[in-house]
Amino acid sequence: MRRKGFTLLELVVAMAIVMILLTIAVPRLDRYVARVRLRFAGMTLVQDLRNMQMNAEVDESFYTIVFVTNENRYYFRQGTKSYAPPGTVRTERSLSRYAGFPLAVGKRNPVSAVFGIQTSMVSPVVTMSFNEMGRPAGASGGGHVTFLDVYGDRVDVIVTPVDGNIRMAWVQ
Repeated sequence: MRRKGFTLLELVVAMAIVMILLTIAVPRLDRYVARVRLRFAGMTLVQDLRNMQMNAEVDESFYTIVFVTNENRYYFRQGTKSYAPPGTVRTERSLSRYAGFPLAVGKRNPVSAVFGIQTSMVSPVVTMSFNEMGRPAGASGGGHVTFLDVYGDRVDVIVTPVDGNIRMAWVQ
C-alpha cells in the first residue's frame, strides 16, 4: 500500500531544525532592528536641524533647538530662549526607549549633547541656535548630539561651528 504524507518522527525532526534556526536568527534580528531605530533617530534629528536651519534663513530670525536629555526629547522654536512659551514650538520629538540619549536607554554615560560650553553633564537642558544666515550662533557654536541603542551602538549628529554643516556619523 502506498502512503502519502509524513510520519510523526519526520515532523518532529523538521520542527526541531526550524526551532534551532530561529534561536540563532532572532538575536541577530533584534540587533538589526535596534540599529535601524538608531539610524532613524539620527537621520530624523539631521533632517530636523536642516529644517530649522532653513527656517532661520527664510524667516531671517534665530531658531533654537532645545535638547531635554533626561526626558529623551527635543524641540525647536523661533527665538533664542531655552524655554518655550505656548504656541512657539515648531517641532517636538520624543525619542523611543530603544534609541535615544544615553541615560534614556540605560547607559551610564551622561554626555549626550555638547554645544560650545554647554554639556548635558552640567544640565539636562542643552540648547543650540542658528542665526538668520543659518550658521550656529553665539558661544554655543557647533557641537554634537550622541544617540545610543540598547546594544551600545552609537551615532553622533554633528554640527560644524563655522558653516553649520550637519551630518551623522557612526561611532565604533
